[in-house]
Amino acid sequence: MRDFSRTWRVLTIAAAAVSLAAVVAAQTTQTKETVPTGKVTTTTVQVKGEVVATGTNWLIAKDPTGYYKLYNVEPGRKAIIDGAPQTLDQIKVGTMLTSTATTTETPVITRTTTITKGTVFWAAPKSIIVTVEGGQNKQYAVPDGFKFDVEGKKLTAMELRPGMKVTGTKIVEEPTAVITQDVVVTGTAPK
Repeated sequence: MRDFSRTWRVLTIAAAAVSLAAVVAAQTTQTKETVPTGKVTTTTVQVKGEVVATGTNWLIAKDPTGYYKLYNVEPGRKAIIDGAPQTLDQIKVGTMLTSTATTTETPVITRTTTITKGTVFWAAPKSIIVTVEGGQNKQYAVPDGFKFDVEGKKLTAMELRPGMKVTGTKIVEEPTAVITQDVVVTGTAPK
């Protein structure tokens, strides 16, 4: 019984030493980039109306068809009336406004590249366990034909051995669009 106890302690100490060595060797880095991916589209919409009422941060305008619309106005926003910039409190009832909104949409991909360095804890044909930063063991599925970078050599999962230092790269791409809008408001004051 005594020999079994001693063997168990030696195995426990050896496992702790391997885990500690892996913590020192493992690290992860991550980079993000946004890359344009397609045709940029631009649309322009124009809205016209006559100011019928104003408040501290709003105005009501009547469009050419007789429809009334409420517009919220950002503090400090200016319109070019008869060639001069004016704030909302300077705009008079009866002013004819034209709002021109130009929207530009650029399709992009946000690409996140994560490079993980670690130490092989266990390996099989379809799965490996790597000890990464912080001493955590992480299990990863291995796609068919995937090769690992081990000290400049490309190895399959079956060629990996516990204690080998590996580097893995994961790239995640998320398609999205960057949308910008430029709104210019011009007008003529009532005479």
